[in-house]
Amino acid sequence: MSTFMFADRPRSLALVASVSVVSLLALGFLAASMGGVGGTSGAKSSKKRKHSKKRPQKVFMRGLYNLGNTCFMNSTLQSLSSLDSFNEYVDNCVDFVMRDSQASIDPVDAAIVKQLKNTVSQLGPQTRKVPALSPRDLVNTLSRRVQWISSKNEQDAHELFQMISSTLNATRREMDASLFDSSFLSRSTPIENSVFSPRIRTRNAKQQDNDATDSALGNAEDDSESTNEQKISLSRRGSSAASFRMPPFSNPFFGMAANRTVCAKCGYTAAIRHFTFDNLSLALPMTRRITIEECLSMYTVLDQVHDFKCRSCTLSATLAHSKQTLGRREAELAGVGSSSSSKRAHKLKESIKTLQSNKSRLENALANNPEDDLKGIDLVSPPPGLSTKQTMLARTPKILVLHLSRVMYLPTGGTVKNPIHVSVKPLLDISPFATTGHISKSASMPISGPEASSGIYTPASLAEAKRMNCLYRLCAMVFHTGTHNSGHFYAYRRVPLSDSDEANGSSISTDPAQLSFEDGSAQWFMISDIDSREVSESTVFSAGHAYLLFYERV
Repeated sequence: MSTFMFADRPRSLALVASVSVVSLLALGFLAASMGGVGGTSGAKSSKKRKHSKKRPQKVFMRGLYNLGNTCFMNSTLQSLSSLDSFNEYVDNCVDFVMRDSQASIDPVDAAIVKQLKNTVSQLGPQTRKVPALSPRDLVNTLSRRVQWISSKNEQDAHELFQMISSTLNATRREMDASLFDSSFLSRSTPIENSVFSPRIRTRNAKQQDNDATDSALGNAEDDSESTNEQKISLSRRGSSAASFRMPPFSNPFFGMAANRTVCAKCGYTAAIRHFTFDNLSLALPMTRRITIEECLSMYTVLDQVHDFKCRSCTLSATLAHSKQTLGRREAELAGVGSSSSSKRAHKLKESIKTLQSNKSRLENALANNPEDDLKGIDLVSPPPGLSTKQTMLARTPKILVLHLSRVMYLPTGGTVKNPIHVSVKPLLDISPFATTGHISKSASMPISGPEASSGIYTPASLAEAKRMNCLYRLCAMVFHTGTHNSGHFYAYRRVPLSDSDEANGSSISTDPAQLSFEDGSAQWFMISDIDSREVSESTVFSAGHAYLLFYERV
C-alpha cells in the first residue's frame, strides 16, 4: 500500500493542480460576469478602502505634571503650544539668541526661552499615548526671574502669560521696558511707535492731522517690522542710547491701538496716541450672558468724559483774558498819556508789549498747533468740559490674546468672581473694532470704521475681514473653576486634522450655518494637568466661562 501510494504521487499532484487551476478560472469568470451584469461591489470596496486611507490618524495629547499648584502654568503652556505662530516665534528667538553674538541678552531670559522651547516642543499631538511631561526644569528657570512661580501658592495664568511674553520680547531687544511692568501701557508715547510708524513731529496742525490719519495703520499693510540691516536706537534701562540690529522676525503678540479724545465743546481733537499691546483685558458686565463681540464693543465704545481739560479751550480762555487785560492796560496808558515819561507810563508800555506778544503767540498756536509749548504765558484753566474718548485697534497682531477680567469688587471692598457666560465662535471678525485709513474728528463718531458689530457673519464679510487681516480662528481657551481666590486652571485645545487643508491655513469655512460649530476640520481636547481627553465641539463652545482666549489670524 505504501509503495503504491508513493508510486502514484506525481500523477495525483498533477491532477489536483489541474483541478485547482480550472476552479480558479471559473471563479474569476463568475466574478467578472457578476460585476459586469449589475454588481459594483468591487468598485465600492475600492472606494471604501480609499476613503479609509483618508481618515485622520487618532491623536493623543500629552499632559503636564502638577508640581504644586502649577495648573496655571500647565494650562497656559498647553494653550500657547497650540499656536503655530507662537511655536515659530519661540524657535526664532532661540535661534537668534544662539547665533547672534552681538546681542547682549540677559542670560536668565535666554535660559527661559531655551527651556520654554524644550517644553512646548514636546506638547504637540502624539500618535500614541505617552507619559506626562514634568515641567520642573522650566519652573526652576522661571523662578530665577520671579520667585512666585515656585512658591507652590495659587497663581494667575494671565500674569504668567504676560511674563512669558515680556521675556520673549526682551530677547528681541525691541524695547527698554517690560510688558510685565504695569506702567508700560500707560505711556502716551511708547517707543514702539518708532518701530511701527516712525514720524517726525511737526508744529503744523494740518500736517499733524495728516500724520494722525496715516498713523491709523491699515491692517492690510505688510506685517514686517524691519529688515536685517535696519538700525534702531533705543534708550536702554540705566544706560545711554545703544544701536543694535533688529532680528528679522516679528513678535506675533504685538498689536497697536489708537486712542483719540475730542472736545465736545470746541471740537478740538487731541493728538491721536498709539500704544502697543500683547493682550487685551476686557471688562465683563454683571449680566448673565454676553458675546465676545459685545465685550470688544465695550472695549472700543465711545466714552463720555466730563472732567476733560481741553487744550484748545484753555488757549482760547487765555487769549480772551489776555485781550481783556491788554484793553485795560491801553486804557490806563491813554489816561496817563502815551507821551509821558513817568515810571507808570513806562511800566504800562512794557506790559502792553508783553501782552501783545502773548496774544500773537496764542493766536498762532490756536491756528496751527494748540499743543505748542507756550513758555512764559500763564494759562487760564476754564472749567472742565465734556469730551469723548475712544480706543480702537490700529494694527492687528498675528496672535490675539483676550483676557476676560472676571473680578468683581464689592461695596465692602472684597472681590468675587464674575460667573457671566461669554459666548464664542470658531471664527472672530474684529474689523468693526479696528481703524481703517481715515480718521474722524467728530466727537459723536467713532475713530473710523462701523459703529458696532452685529455679530452676524456672512461669506462676504468673512472674506473682507480676512483681506483686512482682521479674521481670527479660536485655537485654545484657559478656564478656571472655583472662587476668585482659589480654584483650578485647565485648557481646551484645538488640534487640526493632519490631512485637512485647513491645517495648512489654505481653506476656511464661510458657511454661516457652520460658524457656531466646526465642520469636522479639527479635534478639541480638554487638558487638565496630566489628564487629557477628546471633547466634542458642542462641549467646547457651550462652556462659556473662559478666562483666556487664544486666537490666531487666518
